[in-house]
Amino acid sequence: MKTQMNILAFNKCVTEFLVIDKKKIETVNYMRRVIYNYLLLTIIAFLGGACNEEKGIFQIRDHAFYLNGKSVQLICGEMHYPRIPQEYWRDRIRRAKAMGINTISTYVFWNIHERQPGVFDFEGQADLGKFVKIAQEEGLYVILRPGPYVCAEWDFGGYPAWLQQNEDMVYRSRDPKFLNACERYINRLGKEVGDLTISNGGPILMVQVENEYGSYGNDKEYLSKLRDMLRNAGFNVPLITCDGGGQIAAGSIEGVWPTINGSTGEDIIQTLDNYVPGGPYFVAEFYPAWFDVWGQPHSVRNYEKPAKQLDWMLQHGISVSMYMFHGGTNFDYTNGANTAYGYAPQPTSYDYDAPLGEYGNATPKYYAFREVIQKYLPEGEKLPDVPEENPIISFPTVKLAQSAPLSAAFTKRIKTRVPLTMEAVHQDFGYIHYETELTEQIKDGILVLKDLRDYAVVLLNGKYVGSLDRRHRQNKLRISVDEIPARLEILVENVGRVNYGEDIQNNLKGITDKVLLNGKEVEGWIVSPLPLYQADVRKFNWNDASVKGSPAFFKGTFHLDKIGDTFLDVRGWGKGAAWINGHSLGKFWYIGPQQTLYVPGPWLKEGENEIVIFEMEDQGCRTVCGLDKPILNDVRKDKNAPERETKYDEQEPILDRGDQIYEGQMEKNADWQTFMFNGKKTLRHLCLEVLSSYDGKHSCISEIELLDGEGKSLSKDYWKILYASTEQKGEGYADQLIDGDVHSYWHSQWQSTASHFPHQLIIDLGEIQVIGGIRIKLRNSQAAGCIKDFRLYGRPQFFLFRNRK
Repeated sequence: MKTQMNILAFNKCVTEFLVIDKKKIETVNYMRRVIYNYLLLTIIAFLGGACNEEKGIFQIRDHAFYLNGKSVQLICGEMHYPRIPQEYWRDRIRRAKAMGINTISTYVFWNIHERQPGVFDFEGQADLGKFVKIAQEEGLYVILRPGPYVCAEWDFGGYPAWLQQNEDMVYRSRDPKFLNACERYINRLGKEVGDLTISNGGPILMVQVENEYGSYGNDKEYLSKLRDMLRNAGFNVPLITCDGGGQIAAGSIEGVWPTINGSTGEDIIQTLDNYVPGGPYFVAEFYPAWFDVWGQPHSVRNYEKPAKQLDWMLQHGISVSMYMFHGGTNFDYTNGANTAYGYAPQPTSYDYDAPLGEYGNATPKYYAFREVIQKYLPEGEKLPDVPEENPIISFPTVKLAQSAPLSAAFTKRIKTRVPLTMEAVHQDFGYIHYETELTEQIKDGILVLKDLRDYAVVLLNGKYVGSLDRRHRQNKLRISVDEIPARLEILVENVGRVNYGEDIQNNLKGITDKVLLNGKEVEGWIVSPLPLYQADVRKFNWNDASVKGSPAFFKGTFHLDKIGDTFLDVRGWGKGAAWINGHSLGKFWYIGPQQTLYVPGPWLKEGENEIVIFEMEDQGCRTVCGLDKPILNDVRKDKNAPERETKYDEQEPILDRGDQIYEGQMEKNADWQTFMFNGKKTLRHLCLEVLSSYDGKHSCISEIELLDGEGKSLSKDYWKILYASTEQKGEGYADQLIDGDVHSYWHSQWQSTASHFPHQLIIDLGEIQVIGGIRIKLRNSQAAGCIKDFRLYGRPQFFLFRNRK
């Protein structure tokens, strides 16, 4: 109001000074308008935050993206600010620019910004605004993907754990309780970075609504409410959705531009033309690689095929975002998990076999992509030089001579009748400890932890009894109580909340039901929350007497003359976590594939450095060292794993019509039979669904092959069976369908009870492939199980599952 009065007063003075007679009124009015407009624009710029950058316009029109009136092709690289040490944000962004990236794409993780309801954090590692501004300072634009659901192999898909304190809340829905929480988060996000849109002088070009929602549901009202929240929060740029090709119809909404995930080649144009004829076409997630899973080999994909796919997209004017350009690290226990094919948590490393490796290292894939992008630069333009590699160091073996018991971390002790979940004690990540007293002697009893989430170590009177792993559906072990009273302790780790599929609705951690001993419920517990990623482990009371055989902390120091990135070698240790100078490096697990933890150079210092390791299952190791290379592909024997795990359980895949790529019928003969598709299909995960057979009871196939567009067989070197609804143990395992041996075969279950049609198998091809057809060979035309009618479904991402009825 005061500013407005000053303008009016100034206007009046100018008028009085210049008006000498009526003949000069026209001149006065002209000068008044000039001075008024100048002052008004100056004041608006000042009130708008004194942004040094000129305001811009980003539009989607005339089959193209337009930036300040000129058509632009977006070449985006996905990287996530919490997965990169803040000290390296600028470094990684510069390396993106040097590869040819012009736009940074990033998810926003609700659960690091609002760890408790209404308590927000946008500082330090969570300083999203700073990350966005650095991108702008380095000459790059930004696509913001705030969810609120993001997936991302991140705990709970980005949702804060406290949502689960309301048992009736339904996530990813129009439930008012859920939407109110979303709105509070989005409004605060608008206050933090809403002024950084291109329209306000910042670098943010577009903002994404939700994330791959078409794979989950089709509630347009829910999506529309999120769209309106983002608009109301000040995000005044184009909004987008992203989905797999078969899910765009369910995941798109009015007023929001649909993009596609996972597709390559002509499939991009053919699919998107159904929704945005003529484009612009945007592949919001192009996968040059894939993520890792604990206990499975490191995901590696040769650069040649993705480089060709990128070349094709750029040649055809298609905008693209690489997921991931740079993966980084799941510091602070933030990794997620999938349950499509059994509980499968991700490790600490999120290297992703991305063009830029976990520690900012430029890989052969980086240089191959850089060469492709350079071809499409305007004439005379060159990419900036690739920055020199950051210093890498090693350090010799360090003995961790001091120790502290698990109880050193106890800060809150809660007495309760039954075990409490992490969420019930307001805890998000980490571990939780349960303790009770047993007063009856028991010989060879059965201890059951009902609905264990996710990994438990059991101790009796301080001695290790055994461990249970949700990945192997373990929830019970044998226990004998000889001396009473006996102290029973159960230490449970949140190995990662589910981030994808319907199981996000049930994501509690700890012992989520009850504990039974020989069928009788055990009551009277003391519960201790242990969110150890937040713990100041350096303040524990340390001593030189080493704890043995039970969960404990171990500490040592080492001296450095110079600092640089290094890799903590944890081979020999069991399962636990590590800190350097108080910084959480994340968790380790002897099963691999990673056997080192990334230590960023800025977290080290010249002189004395302190290392602390938490060991959940003591293996007797008390030393570590720093390597100059990471170990990301060393899988070791899992002591908890059964000899062979069945691929099927109580779940069944959700098969969308939009994912169907072929329907055919086999002839009853043992020759190879070929079926070519109507157009090429892009997929990584293939579902073969057998609808019927010639004997009406069983399914049996000797071998399958997939064909490219020219009818040539594709390599099966990296294929694996992810799911089989049925297989005959000891005779017809599903793996034998893809083993290259026409004398082995997959057979549906026939001993005791035949399984009902349809019979389904899901294959991971190891990378996204362009498929033109399939070849199928039956075992024997006279043997049982010659399949007849079948369907094929394909997805670049995982198939979703539902519980069997």
